[in-house]
Amino acid sequence: MPASVSKQPLPERWWALYQDPQLNRWVQQALAHNQGLAQAEANVQAMLAGIGEFDARRWPSTAMGVAATYGRTANDQTLAEATDSNAPSQWQFNPGIELAYQVDIWGQVRAAIQRARVQAEASAAALDLVRLQVVAQTTRAYIDQCTYAARLEAAKQALQTLDHSVQLSQRQRQAGVATALDSERLLGLREQVRAQLPMLSARRQMALYELSMLSGQASVAEARTCVAIPTLSAPLPAGDGWHLLERRPDVRQAERELQAATLETDIVRADLYPKVSFGASLTSSDHHLANLGASRAVMFGIGPLIRWEFPNLQANRARVSKAEALQRAQVARYHGVALSALKDVRQALARYDGERQRLQALDAALVHSQHSFALAQGNYRAGTVDGLALLDSEREMISLRASHTEARGRLAQAQVNLFRALGGRW
Repeated sequence: MPASVSKQPLPERWWALYQDPQLNRWVQQALAHNQGLAQAEANVQAMLAGIGEFDARRWPSTAMGVAATYGRTANDQTLAEATDSNAPSQWQFNPGIELAYQVDIWGQVRAAIQRARVQAEASAAALDLVRLQVVAQTTRAYIDQCTYAARLEAAKQALQTLDHSVQLSQRQRQAGVATALDSERLLGLREQVRAQLPMLSARRQMALYELSMLSGQASVAEARTCVAIPTLSAPLPAGDGWHLLERRPDVRQAERELQAATLETDIVRADLYPKVSFGASLTSSDHHLANLGASRAVMFGIGPLIRWEFPNLQANRARVSKAEALQRAQVARYHGVALSALKDVRQALARYDGERQRLQALDAALVHSQHSFALAQGNYRAGTVDGLALLDSEREMISLRASHTEARGRLAQAQVNLFRALGGRW
């Protein structure tokens, strides 16, 4: 593990380690208004509601109904023939109450309820994954706009430095110790730097639009210029590697989906055996409204029902084989997700350490380049070197400043990638 990474526990709000109020505000807005996050939250609520549907199967199912018809029945016609009269048309009512209860002998109902709960937990893990992605994307977009703002400011400072060099070259030319070639070279370099300004400004604006989309806003009018590229003042807390699989939402989601596949196999396998249920019904033989509840008209029935798809079990056995194959697929997927999580962390650590060492080297190079430019400027003013030496020294310093600013942004992005790979905590 790199020296810049500690084993301190990974905090829940890891983006707050940058101590940047603007970043905190953007992340809070994204967590509150991101549309993808709202969709994931709705999916979790739907899965939680589905638990109640399966949980209701533990209790008897009931149904009540009444049918109302107007006309004549066969009994009315028979009575009319027997009495030599006309059968009248009239309203007739057929009420009924039914009750059914499946005895969960083979645990099918229990497994269905547990599967619904596990699927809800998988959706909750998927929601955590979306949260982690939204926070990481928001932080990266904020770092992008800060990096481009810093590069824009560095380019403007380079223009000021070049303006001073052009003025110095013109004075040296007037003094007869420099030629017009020196001034033209410096003017060309100045225009090259100036040409970078529109694109850097456009890139910063693009990052702001990305922040606007992630936070569910239609405007970036309230966005303020980033003061500095976010940096960590302490070693990055990576936590204990043994708890990585617990922190990663995608691993938790894969684990719950594996559990759901196992329970699905139990549910399908129960269809191989007989189902036992009890039923009861209550109705009336008298179809006239006034006599529906009369004791002589009340009819009822109660008793068990055994249902078994035997001897042809081929379809059920095929469903069991299918469920077992899908379960093996989920086992392989879980192992793949776990290995991918380890790979993500290792790659993120390697990239972070590489970016950190690169920035350290650029720190030293920039110090030497600034010293070199100061010497070249003094020697040029004294007339001991020509304008080409000043031009080369200044071009190198401007290039190193841009590379240094970009490297600071890349280091911050590498930190975010590492935080994302570690999984965060929700």
